[in-house]
Amino acid sequence: MRRNTELLHYAEDPAAWEGAVNPPIYRTSLFCYANYQQMLEVGSDKERHYTYTRAGNPTTHVLEQKIASLEHTDEGMAFGSGMAAITTTLAALLRAGDHMLLINNAYGPVHGFCRNTLARFGVTTELFQPEEGAALSSRLQPNTRLIYLESPGSMTFDIVDLRAVSHLARERGIVTVIDNTWATPLFQNPVDLGIDLVIHTGSKYLGGHSDLVFGLTAGSAQYMAAVRAQAVELGGIISPEDAYLAIRGLRTLPIRMAQHQKAGLQVARWLEQQPLVSQVMYPGLESFPGHALAASQMSGYSGLFSFRLQPRGKEAQQAFVDTLLPLFHLGCSWGGFESLITPAFGLDSSAYRVSIGLEDVEDIIELLDEALKAYASH
Repeated sequence: MRRNTELLHYAEDPAAWEGAVNPPIYRTSLFCYANYQQMLEVGSDKERHYTYTRAGNPTTHVLEQKIASLEHTDEGMAFGSGMAAITTTLAALLRAGDHMLLINNAYGPVHGFCRNTLARFGVTTELFQPEEGAALSSRLQPNTRLIYLESPGSMTFDIVDLRAVSHLARERGIVTVIDNTWATPLFQNPVDLGIDLVIHTGSKYLGGHSDLVFGLTAGSAQYMAAVRAQAVELGGIISPEDAYLAIRGLRTLPIRMAQHQKAGLQVARWLEQQPLVSQVMYPGLESFPGHALAASQMSGYSGLFSFRLQPRGKEAQQAFVDTLLPLFHLGCSWGGFESLITPAFGLDSSAYRVSIGLEDVEDIIELLDEALKAYASH
């Protein structure tokens, strides 16, 4: 089966669900055994059987199998949030005395977890720039255990040479982990480029409807055994209800991503032509510094990007944003059906990040044109 068809039908068995076209929501905390002998066999790993939802649930398992298939990995694990996926994965793979390389454009709370929690447990974190990906050897130490990546980044959208990083890491026995939320598995498969583990904040494009929070980690059976064991201990699992919603979101992922990509590229190209716009940071644009590398690693682009306006005062900034609010929402998330805008405070006061939603792109561009005129008038 081709990918889109497989996405709809993989890991699903209506015959086992009384013919239901969607998997049932197994709303249960525990699973019982048929008899004492079965309990013994399950306990000795002679038989597979669900025991407790914290350790696994049939609804959740469908979601986990689908993400493993999409990311070309052995296994997947679902979590209650993207940060639960990230922190559990790092906790599973790092030990006191380890050294970790963290890309500086990673999601902000990841920096906080490394700087605060991991440091408290004796793990040292060192930051590196995305452009260093092909020349990280000078950063490696004898105790370097893990390299954490995000490509494209979710604010400046820098691209990392994943092949170069994975090649260097595998030569040294170093684990590589990447946040693949921006591209989704439809547009980038890091494992095919040599990366060991892939993480998603599923609340974004995978869920797609801005109505749930969840995370995913996918990788080889070897690494996922450690991640799953850590997840059972920490307990940051997804609920069966949210797993069902996540499966629902995946069913429309190809259609939604095609539209996000089409509209995102159209809006980015339009903005690039506006005199008041000084820079558009979108990997799909030929003018973007990392475009050639992005094109060599990805098969498409999503609808999230940043841009800078020619500097003006606070009143102009407020007029620009407020003019967009009849259609855009002012919020810091992305990847849902709705268009969003937020000031990119981490860059400068004239920078904004937009998530282009599923509205008619002509309406989006018309409103942006009005907002730029409001900006120019102050």
